[in-house]
Amino acid sequence: MKTNKSNTRGNIICRWCSYDANPRRATHCQKCGKPLVMASVSTSNEIARSTLFVGVISLIGIFLLFFSVGGYFFWHQVKSPITPNTPNIFSNKIPLGIKFYNSMREVPNVPEGTFNYGGATTFASLTAQGTQKSMNQAHPNFHMRYTEPNNNKPGSTIGIAMLLDGELSVAQSTQPLKDAEYNKARERGFTLEQVPVGIDAIGCFVHPDISIPGLSVNQLRDIYKGKITNWKNVGGPDLPILPFNRNAKSSGLIKTLLGSEAESVSPKVQSTRDYTDIFRKVTSTPGAIGIGTAALIISQQTIRPVALAPDDSKNYVPLTINGNRLNTAAFWDGTYPLTRRIFVVFRRDGTPEEAAGVAYVNLLLSKKGQQFVEKAGFVPVR
Repeated sequence: MKTNKSNTRGNIICRWCSYDANPRRATHCQKCGKPLVMASVSTSNEIARSTLFVGVISLIGIFLLFFSVGGYFFWHQVKSPITPNTPNIFSNKIPLGIKFYNSMREVPNVPEGTFNYGGATTFASLTAQGTQKSMNQAHPNFHMRYTEPNNNKPGSTIGIAMLLDGELSVAQSTQPLKDAEYNKARERGFTLEQVPVGIDAIGCFVHPDISIPGLSVNQLRDIYKGKITNWKNVGGPDLPILPFNRNAKSSGLIKTLLGSEAESVSPKVQSTRDYTDIFRKVTSTPGAIGIGTAALIISQQTIRPVALAPDDSKNYVPLTINGNRLNTAAFWDGTYPLTRRIFVVFRRDGTPEEAAGVAYVNLLLSKKGQQFVEKAGFVPVR
């Protein structure tokens, strides 16, 4: 079987999509979500020998490098907005106009006016931390206004649809863009850009009376596909399992959990409008189970988070540590089995809306913006 290789930084290169920033201990690609298989020992040794060789040559030839090709590397570092200590969060190239700034005030070309945003409710925790207020303090004439969809069912898919229809300047999404969405944009004379601004973990939580050591990801999938229907089948009490989810069939959570089998979600999965509703129903329904973003689960005192294990194993990794802290180290290195990147999506159409999208991304990717991302319960990408 073809294996994934490692680069000189030790990150795993996905053999499916060539994404080269997967952490060493990652089990699934952070871009495409497909499983990773580490390269052989011989490949790792080759990389190590290659790295040592490069290091020796660099020390011996430092004088020549400075006067001959050093100018090229200096120019490249000046031109590149990514610093050596910044992980490469982009799969191919850095999007036009996107750079990493220290403060929000440093971000240039922020347009004046009021711009609509909406989409994934996962971003609610980011807004709750005062992110928009801080943006407005740095740029008083730049206003972002949340816009509710007409069907009263916010989410990534509806947010991107509203962006395509011109109802939003910025869409917040917990799932990467689909080919159909890219194609629809091209048919309408523009393109779409998605930029990751954080890493989120999907957590599983149950009624407080359900006590189990954990669930494997495959068991959780089978629960939401209706194949496992009683807690006794997973080490719990003899009690029917009652699964809940926000917008059962269209939620980004289901799509992340079930992947290509998202359409096979059980008809017994009960839908809720938002996280407030799902937490309330799981708390009050014996045998209930729900899934949601870790950033919102951690603040709940009336539900019980469940540790998850990769595939069919029993290597359970907790969502929280020390009682009330998210296990962010496991989210970052990939040992927690259900993580996803969160994106800001905007139109490339040469309008002020495009400028607003670029500015919004740069504000969130600034060091100050990434502090808000971390406070909201996500893992910063820089």
